[in-house]
Amino acid sequence: MRELKDFIKNKKIDFKKLEEFGFKLIDNSYYYHTSLLKNQFKMSVKINLDNSIFTEIIDTETNEPYILYLLEMKRSGYSEKVYKAYNEVLEKIQKECFEDEIFKANYTKEIIDYVKNKYGDELEFLWKKSPKNAVIRRKSSNKWYAVILTISKRKIGLDSDKIIEVINLHNSEEEIKKLIDCKKYFPAYHMNKKYWCSICLDGTVELEEIYKLIDISYELAK
Repeated sequence: MRELKDFIKNKKIDFKKLEEFGFKLIDNSYYYHTSLLKNQFKMSVKINLDNSIFTEIIDTETNEPYILYLLEMKRSGYSEKVYKAYNEVLEKIQKECFEDEIFKANYTKEIIDYVKNKYGDELEFLWKKSPKNAVIRRKSSNKWYAVILTISKRKIGLDSDKIIEVINLHNSEEEIKKLIDCKKYFPAYHMNKKYWCSICLDGTVELEEIYKLIDISYELAK
């Protein structure tokens, strides 16, 4: 079987949707079988619980694995048809059974769930050139109350090029002055530093404290 390493890049599997799609759970792996090009080929997809994915195409006439579709430089009109049919199945699985997972930090995931459950708000990815940056806005006013960014620590004044996820939150000018210590709370990256601060989503600040600040930011976005 062929392993697909890029298929789930920045994606999260929804195992319930896999089953709804037609995958069967056997020995801790999910299997899906379909036919291609009027039953000329059988296609199998195997998804393991560790998120690794494997595919195989069998020629039904010879009952042997068909691999010509994998050889991009040697694809003829026929193998190109096989590849197209194969790819259409994968795209459908990806669309119906996977969710975007741009952000990796556990804190970020908890915060996304928090605003979704409490306020019903979702991430908005507004910048094509910055696909790992998102805003969250209050529906009633259309104003932002949180921005989640993927940046290097150096961007907020720390002496490191390590890539981290941060959240920018709104507060009063007085409270921002009290919060900023350049250890836990930083002048907001790329936003008005009088009214916004940046917080690293790496455990430096407890989640409960971040939730309180999110609520304040939400109220200020009326």
